[in-house]
Amino acid sequence: MAQRRRQAGTAVVLVALYLLVVRVLPIPELVAGRISQLALVTVGLVVTVAWSRSAVRATGRMRVGLAVWGVAGAGWTTGQVLWLAGGWEIGGGPISPAGQAGFAVTMVGAPLAAVLLVGRPSASLRTLFDALLIGTSLFFVIWALILGPQYRAGATEIGTVVYAVADVVILSLLLLLLADAGPALRTPLEITAIGIVVQFAADTVFAYEVVNGTYRFGALPDLLWLTAFTILAVGAPHHTELRGVTRLSDGGRPRAYLPYVPFLLAFLTGSTMIVTGQALDRMLAGLSMTLTGLVVFRQMLILGDNRSLTRQLSTLVDDLRFRADHDALTGLANRARFEEITERALEPGADRAVAVLLLDLDGFKPVNDTYGHDAGDRVLVEVARRLRGAAGPDDMVARLGGDEFAVLTGDDPGPVAERVLATFRTPFDVGPGQARIGASVGVAAGQPGGRGVGQLVRDADLAMYEAKRSGRNKVVSAGRAA
Repeated sequence: MAQRRRQAGTAVVLVALYLLVVRVLPIPELVAGRISQLALVTVGLVVTVAWSRSAVRATGRMRVGLAVWGVAGAGWTTGQVLWLAGGWEIGGGPISPAGQAGFAVTMVGAPLAAVLLVGRPSASLRTLFDALLIGTSLFFVIWALILGPQYRAGATEIGTVVYAVADVVILSLLLLLLADAGPALRTPLEITAIGIVVQFAADTVFAYEVVNGTYRFGALPDLLWLTAFTILAVGAPHHTELRGVTRLSDGGRPRAYLPYVPFLLAFLTGSTMIVTGQALDRMLAGLSMTLTGLVVFRQMLILGDNRSLTRQLSTLVDDLRFRADHDALTGLANRARFEEITERALEPGADRAVAVLLLDLDGFKPVNDTYGHDAGDRVLVEVARRLRGAAGPDDMVARLGGDEFAVLTGDDPGPVAERVLATFRTPFDVGPGQARIGASVGVAAGQPGGRGVGQLVRDADLAMYEAKRSGRNKVVSAGRAA
């Protein structure tokens, strides 16, 4: 903040010095104009260097966007140099095609830089179309109320208004970015937006003076341009503001209504002209078709975003449902899901008997104590994989908690239990070595309309503990446990 205050103070001194030399001191108008243009070239170079330095210190899309902003500054400086070279002797004159090409780099580069600062490509495209919609709408109003009448009255130098229109597009992009910007880059964006506002004022006054044939080097537009580019130099992000920032925003904040404000203004302007009997000239007709296309395409982008958000929401809901019903480590059904499905299987009217197999791992605690919890987690995941292979295709395998698992089967539980025990004959990989782990299995059978899920699980639990007491790594049925 202190660095930016010093920069702002320096900028104020430079603008005051410019006013003193160009507008106050009694020097020839031609000399003052040349000094004015040289000052503009200098401040253009300062902007180019300032934003290029910011790009070097940035990362990701932020680096690319800031670099393009530096290129835009270089384009403006080049155009200014070529314009000065062509009008050096007379203190003004038309901008040469080469100079116009330099300024065109700025008109294209600055909006592109702003778009690149947005994170997601879809958000970048929507932001660009928002800015085009705003700029085209405002140009419609300006042409209908100001430029169109002048053109029909015989003015020929109205092409210079394109610079002011480009400023509106750039400013629109900056305001859209400000709506989503984080606190770190809000100040640079706000300063840059102020600079573009002053630039718009300069280009508007310049267009007016060119149309009326009164512009000369050193005139009011030069002062405004110098002020604008001085502000833009101050607005270049510092390295502390860029730390850890790879993009300015994701364009995620809802702002769908914003571009329609100037569009509504253009619509009301055109409607008023038609109602009052004024014909739309070719320019306004073309702008009307352009606005229609922009609105339609923008709505298509919004519909695409909505479909994408719907898919993301559906995926999120499915993921939340899965997490609510499944164990996070193994992906097996959790206790709540297991009891829910078992309860359904025991309801009166179910088509077959079921059996519950509860198993508790034997020898698992030493693995945790010796090799650590990561090794223990790997063992649990492998147990889950083996149990899935041992169970039938219609059976449910669940992790009830800790090292306790369950299988719900509609088949004969005896063969299922034997397959479960067989899966533990192969040692488990625990990283540095292998560990032998067994399982004590308790089995309880239930009939539809008979015992509830709570009683069935308790019976299987008693059988499992009987298996542990009687030697471990074996199967005990609930009838034998009793």
